[in-house]
Amino acid sequence: FFFFFFLNGRFVAFVIMSLIAILAHALCMAQKCTTGGPLPKQEQYSVVVVERDPVPHDAALISHINGTTEFNFSFTTAWFPSQGGGDGLVVRCVECSPNHHPCPQAKHPEWSNAGAFAVVHANLPANGTPTTEKVTYTEVQWPGVTAPPRSNTSKWGAADPRITYREKDKSVYLTWDNCTANCYPHRQTLLSVSNNPFDPSSWKLIGPVLPEAPYTGGASLLFRDDAGGPPHYAFVADSNTAHAIMLAESQDGLHWAPPTNDSKKVFMSGREGCWDEVGVAAGPQPERLSTGDYLYIYNIDTGFPYHPNPLGRCAVGWAILDKDDPTKIVARADGPLLTATLPWEQCPHKGYTCQETMVVFSTGMKPLGNDEFYVIYGGADTDVGISKIKVNIK
Repeated sequence: FFFFFFLNGRFVAFVIMSLIAILAHALCMAQKCTTGGPLPKQEQYSVVVVERDPVPHDAALISHINGTTEFNFSFTTAWFPSQGGGDGLVVRCVECSPNHHPCPQAKHPEWSNAGAFAVVHANLPANGTPTTEKVTYTEVQWPGVTAPPRSNTSKWGAADPRITYREKDKSVYLTWDNCTANCYPHRQTLLSVSNNPFDPSSWKLIGPVLPEAPYTGGASLLFRDDAGGPPHYAFVADSNTAHAIMLAESQDGLHWAPPTNDSKKVFMSGREGCWDEVGVAAGPQPERLSTGDYLYIYNIDTGFPYHPNPLGRCAVGWAILDKDDPTKIVARADGPLLTATLPWEQCPHKGYTCQETMVVFSTGMKPLGNDEFYVIYGGADTDVGISKIKVNIK
C-alpha cells in the first residue's frame, strides 16, 4: 500500500489541489464583493470562460515538455498583431532557477534567474487550434538595451512583458521590468517601442514608466487616441507580488507621471472580505468592448514562499472601465476568472520541471471580436497557457 501511494504521490497531490481549486472557485462565485458599495454597471456585465484550454489534450501553448521551447521555463507572455497578418508573442524565458536548485548547465547565468525575452510568430485563430513557432535562443532580444554582461552569477534580466499596440503610429509599446537577481531589492518598469518587434534593431528604450517611484512591478497601457485624445493612462503595479495598482497619465504616450489629483493615484486595490483581498497586480492592456467600455484583466498574488491558499498563489480576475473616464471601475469580478486547475498550472513538487505552485498569471490578451478574447498567461511560472473568454452584456 505504501509503495503504491509513493508511486502515485504526484497524482494524489494533483487531485487534492484540483478539488480545492474547484471548491474555492465555486465559493468565490457565490460571494458578492460589496466593499466600497455597488458599482454602477455591475449587473450589466459578466465574464465567462468559453474555452478553458483550446490547445489539444489540455496542454500548454508553450512548454519545454511538449517541445515548443528550448527553455526550462517560458511563462508570462504578451501578444501583438504581426505585420501582414498573424500574431506575435513576447515570451519571458528562464533557463534555470538557482533559488530552487543548482544550475550547472545554464548558458547564461547572468540572466538565468530573472529571464530574457524571446519574440516569436504565432497563429491564434478565434476558432481552431492555437500554435506558435518554437521558442529558441535565436529569438532572444533585449528591447532597446544591451544584454547583461556575461557572468557566472545572476546579474539582472527582463521580466513580465505587457504590450499595447497603438494604431496611431502602428507601433508596439512594450512595458517590462528590469529585475536584479530575483527582482529584489530592485525592480523597475520600463517602456520600449518598436514598429517591428521581430527586428531586434527596431526597439527604442524610452525609459522608466514612473522614474520617481521606488519600486514598480509591471504596467499596462491604455491609449485614448480614438476617444478624444489624451490623457493616456498607465496602470502600474507597486509590488513584486500584489498590493495595489497605481495610475499614471501621459500626453504623448511616452512620458508618464502620477495624476495631479491625489484621489486618483490609486487605481485599484484589494477588497476586504473578497477573493482579491490579498492585493492586485497589473494584467494585460485594456481592450474596448462593443459598448465603448473597456475590459481590464488583473491578477492576484498571495506571495511567496507559497502557503496553502484556496485560490492558489496567483489567479486572474476582471474589471470593466468606464468608456468616458477609464480611471473609473464600473463593474468588477465577484470571483476569480481563472485559477490553477490544470496539472501543468499546479506544480505540486517544485524542481527542474516547474517553478511555482498553483499559478495562473496573465500579461497578454488578444481581442477576437464579438466581445471575445484570448487571455494569455503563465502557468506555474513554467509554461504559457491560453483561454478564451467572453464578456456578456445585458
